[in-house]
Amino acid sequence: MTLNLLSPGSRRGNSEGILARMLADATNPLAATLGCLPGNCFIADLDLNLVWINAAARATLGTLAPALRSAFGINVAELVGGSIHRFHSDPARIERILREPGSLPRSATFEFGGITVQTQINAVTDRSGQRHGYVVLWRDCSERNAAADAAYQAVEQSCAAVRRTVHDMLEVARSTSEQAETAAAATEELRAAVAEIARSSSASSTQTRQAVVAVSEGAEKLRDLQRSSTEIGDFLRLITGVAEQTKMLALNATIEAARAGEAGKGFAVVADEVKQLAGTTSASIGDIEARIEAIQRAAAEGVDALARIEHLIQTISEGQETVAAAIEEQSAVTAELSSSVTDIAEGARRAADQTEHSDTALADVIDRTASLRRLLG
Repeated sequence: MTLNLLSPGSRRGNSEGILARMLADATNPLAATLGCLPGNCFIADLDLNLVWINAAARATLGTLAPALRSAFGINVAELVGGSIHRFHSDPARIERILREPGSLPRSATFEFGGITVQTQINAVTDRSGQRHGYVVLWRDCSERNAAADAAYQAVEQSCAAVRRTVHDMLEVARSTSEQAETAAAATEELRAAVAEIARSSSASSTQTRQAVVAVSEGAEKLRDLQRSSTEIGDFLRLITGVAEQTKMLALNATIEAARAGEAGKGFAVVADEVKQLAGTTSASIGDIEARIEAIQRAAAEGVDALARIEHLIQTISEGQETVAAAIEEQSAVTAELSSSVTDIAEGARRAADQTEHSDTALADVIDRTASLRRLLG
């Protein structure tokens, strides 16, 4: 804020007098304008002596009176006519800054007695740019800064709590990701093992079916043996009948040879040999029949045993087929499980990445809040 008040070429003393008279006259537009400002306003001369304060500043100073007396030993009524240097620890530095070209307008913050005041000082010049005094706008920022400090601390505490939670989440996400990756690897191994079991079960089922076929063929061959042995028995019985008839014929021949006397002796010897041969044949056939009966009994027992084995293998085959179907289904489920666990691992990795981004964002919020607090201070 730059005030152009005076005509060019006014002497310093005259300009200060004019400035004071203008501000002392409540009907003057300048005094009326500055007096109506809602903010606190001081006017100082070139020696930085306060020559005027507006109504808003008087009201604010009333609340700051105890802090002014405690920090500087100054009463509010003593402000007008006194130097602003009473509030500075290094007046020479202030005057040096004000003399520097381009130093105005200038903002500064003062703290005293628990009070924080923000000020902005600018020059009062004429239309030619000659400086005749200073206008100081200021405000008490104590409550605002206290509220900002409290809000900043609350934000900082909340962000710190959230960051701790985020860090815990990050650890959990990383642990979950590692565990999920381990589970994915184990599930993949399980899937491969189940697939191998499925292949083995399928091969075993094939072998079992082949065993069923082999047992059925063996039982059929034993039945063929039974039929063949029965046919041999029938043939042997036929031979036995022939042998018996031969024995009867040999006996008749012996009787006829005896009637023939000396002439039938040779024939009697032959008839006797034939009879003995028929007896031997009958005995041999009896022994063969006994052996065939044993073969038939063994074949029958073998057929029964093979039938039981066939039934047992058939039951095993059906069980293996059921198991094979279940393992095949389990293989599909395991493959799906492996895919799901892999997705979980990938999701856990993405969650860990997002959590890290959240942690970075929170750190940025804390930094920006601190920057905002510095700007407000």
